[in-house]
Amino acid sequence: MCFPVTLMSMGLRNAYLIYICYPETMRKLFVLFLLFLSSYNQLSAQLFPREGYKLCYRLIGFQFPVPAGTVKNKIEIAKGTHTTESTFEQNIAKSITITDHKIITEVPSFGTPYTWRVVSYNAANAVAKSEFHHFSVKMTADVDPAMTRLRVIKNAETYKDAYVFIDGNRVLYDMKGNPVWFLPGTEQTDNKSVASRDMKLTPRGTITFFTGSHPYEINYNGSILWQYTNREPAVMHHEFTHLANGHYMGLVYEDRTGQSQPVIQDSIRQYIYDSAGFFRSRRYSNIMEFDEHSRPVWQWNGLQYENGSDLRLRRTVDCNPLDYDLHENSFFFDEKNKIIYMSVRNLSRIIKIKYPEGKVLATYGTVYKPGTTHMENSLFCGQHSCKLSKNGYLYLFNNNSCTTSLPTIVKLQEPGPGKTELKKIWEYQCTVEPQDAAAIGNTRFVSGGSVTELPDQTMLVMMGLPYPKVFIVNNDKKVLWSAVPERYDPIAKKWTYTDQYRACLITSRKDLEQLIWNSEK
Repeated sequence: MCFPVTLMSMGLRNAYLIYICYPETMRKLFVLFLLFLSSYNQLSAQLFPREGYKLCYRLIGFQFPVPAGTVKNKIEIAKGTHTTESTFEQNIAKSITITDHKIITEVPSFGTPYTWRVVSYNAANAVAKSEFHHFSVKMTADVDPAMTRLRVIKNAETYKDAYVFIDGNRVLYDMKGNPVWFLPGTEQTDNKSVASRDMKLTPRGTITFFTGSHPYEINYNGSILWQYTNREPAVMHHEFTHLANGHYMGLVYEDRTGQSQPVIQDSIRQYIYDSAGFFRSRRYSNIMEFDEHSRPVWQWNGLQYENGSDLRLRRTVDCNPLDYDLHENSFFFDEKNKIIYMSVRNLSRIIKIKYPEGKVLATYGTVYKPGTTHMENSLFCGQHSCKLSKNGYLYLFNNNSCTTSLPTIVKLQEPGPGKTELKKIWEYQCTVEPQDAAAIGNTRFVSGGSVTELPDQTMLVMMGLPYPKVFIVNNDKKVLWSAVPERYDPIAKKWTYTDQYRACLITSRKDLEQLIWNSEK
């Protein structure tokens, strides 16, 4: 004998009509079914996104509790905020069935509230529906397709499932140019003043970047994990890297006052020197390492290097020192071999430094001699982003700023014993797309630009201004993907190029999952 009973499970918003029968077998099934329905409440702490969360991304890690005995789950996601079954089902935008208790998937758009739930099934195909959960995805000008875009020129032939950080746009894109994440804190409509640089993924699944001279490490949700808190030295620039030992390394400006004779009277030099013949400001860069509390634990001093190197011989035609700003713009720390390579743009020079001793092992570029008034470097000029390849080659982004030629990507072999000169072994000439050539003209490339070797030894390149094309090129010099980041100018009523410094590719699913799941711990 059986009779119907209406059951409202604790924590659930759905009623269930069940039949209770007296035989022992049916009684046991009923108990198991009741446990299946009620076990959601015991695991509520495992729910992501949290109720009411406002997200800066639409590529989301959904994680949820499941009743004991679950064999599969269906995640249903609806646009809008819903509390009733009828309105929810009318607005379902995505439904996914999985055998796990978590999944990474996209919701359709930014600037939208969402409601979601999980439908769980056990081996007997009994159904348990979770309560409705709610979150929203915020909007910013950086991900508004009417205001900012990544214009894909060539579709990806490799890394089709990768994601790319474009630091000037403050956005993570898929390879089709669709934004999936933006830097939190930039939600205002007009946010051009919030500049960012050197945005990249760290080996531990976090994101580092600069805003102005302030470096940060954040997780995918935007929670700050580390920021520079000391007042002195205050100005970091260009490069900021999380090290394997948990420390951080960056370039730090240091201004010093020095003396110059004779006094220079022309208008340009008066900007650098005061009437007494002193430098108003001499700018040097130190490479500094900081611990997790922002305490300096190591540094390489740029002033000491200049005073003890060939740079003390630099002179103009009127016998005064050249350039108050050497413009150190990147470094690469080979942590395994304890070698640092630093790029000095205004000298077209790479300095090789032994860590932690600070000893200069080599200087790549023209070396000054007494009476030198200028320097020539046939290999690169105004370079950025020097790094070491998997095969041990030095490679860099060559702005070619001594000429009107387009930038090149250069691989260089370091000299062997008894030699001092680099040897160029590979070079790729960057190009401007035909549809963009008129806008670029013969403008020189003098700033920005980066290059990063990918796991298959292809190169990810960001060209910088005035034409910030980003692309992947292989060793056969074939372009495998390319795009141009742009922002719409409502006054000129046209798309314009945006100031960029670096692009960073998330190449593997493992790295993507680490980034997303780390933020939900």
